[in-house]
Amino acid sequence: MSFLRNLFGGKSSREKADALFNEGDYGAAKLEYERALKGDDADHAAARVKECLDAIAEGRIEEANRLIELGDPDLARDELLGAIEVADDPAVRKAAQDLIDKLEVVEAVEQAQTMEITDEERLALIIGSWEEAQADEYDEYGDPIFDAVLKLNDGEYAEATTSLEAILESAEAPRYLYLDLGRARLGNEDVDGGKEALVEFLECLDDDEVSDTRLLARMELARLANEADDFAGAMEQFQTAIDEMESDHRPYLAMGNFLRLSGTPAEAAEVLEVAAAVMSDMNPDWRVMQELGHAYRDAEEPKRAIQWFENAIDFFTGKRHLDFPPSVAVPLAELHEEHGKLERAADMYRALSQGSDRERHAFYYRHAGRVLRALGLEEEALRMLKRAAAIVTDDEERAEITALLEAD
Repeated sequence: MSFLRNLFGGKSSREKADALFNEGDYGAAKLEYERALKGDDADHAAARVKECLDAIAEGRIEEANRLIELGDPDLARDELLGAIEVADDPAVRKAAQDLIDKLEVVEAVEQAQTMEITDEERLALIIGSWEEAQADEYDEYGDPIFDAVLKLNDGEYAEATTSLEAILESAEAPRYLYLDLGRARLGNEDVDGGKEALVEFLECLDDDEVSDTRLLARMELARLANEADDFAGAMEQFQTAIDEMESDHRPYLAMGNFLRLSGTPAEAAEVLEVAAAVMSDMNPDWRVMQELGHAYRDAEEPKRAIQWFENAIDFFTGKRHLDFPPSVAVPLAELHEEHGKLERAADMYRALSQGSDRERHAFYYRHAGRVLRALGLEEEALRMLKRAAAIVTDDEERAEITALLEAD
């Protein structure tokens, strides 16, 4: 302050403020003008306070642009939000908001870009899903089995079949090898060969071996029976799995899913309720909740459907995991919208737009924008629709987004 006194001497508040304003020290000038608001120069001071606020906001916008060039969008966003809060002129606020919108569009595009992983990383994920006995068996086969399972997971079924059959010729005690061979043959449209390999795999297992792979084989055999219009044969496979795995909820889950997809949702719900009762309270399976939601929705019991879908969402939020499965969040959003709970529907679409299902981000942004507009939240709706427009690739969907934007 002593420096300012020496600099400006006994000048009036207006003179001090004008000098600071002309120097570009808008923050200090604003304080001086505010002191002059009660004096004779009140009109001049009031006008200049607004000019100072806009100049400060414009300075923050300039700083935001600098931060964007430096690759720090988060700090840039903070500056822009500050500019919106400070600015008096609506045009300045709009300039800051437009830049925020551009940042968010860039962010949306980046999120929509899929990440590629190497063969080594994919193989690590595959091996991580194996049971211990499977890993021990495959370790004996060496590199050829790794090449074969990569081909299998890439959908190169003919090549995978040839590789797996070559390994089988010299394998001493194959078991899980039959499982992957069965999958490869089925993918290669060799139904009889695939079924034969799956049956061989099941016969190799001990009675006390309860595993995902046993259930997987049963499910595949059930699918084959169903495709052959043998509903009873399919149900027999699921019932056998229930008998083999006793108190495990997963065979009930598989049967319930099968019944629902077969067009009997009420029966599916009954079986799935058993799955819910059998599964561990300490470690519940969200897939049971999801299936119950779908079954009750198909059975036209929306209240129960909503409750089970919400239970699944609670499961994820309880683990602080907000990347919700679309198979849960989308039908939940649709049900809430149908029953007038637009806020909750918008919450689901917004969450999905930030999730890992990047290929459908445009879809989620579009519906978030549509529902937000129905809620009267026009600014937020437009932000969502602009993000959708920036990343959409489907022509029909692009037309729908354009129509929503033009309806503004």
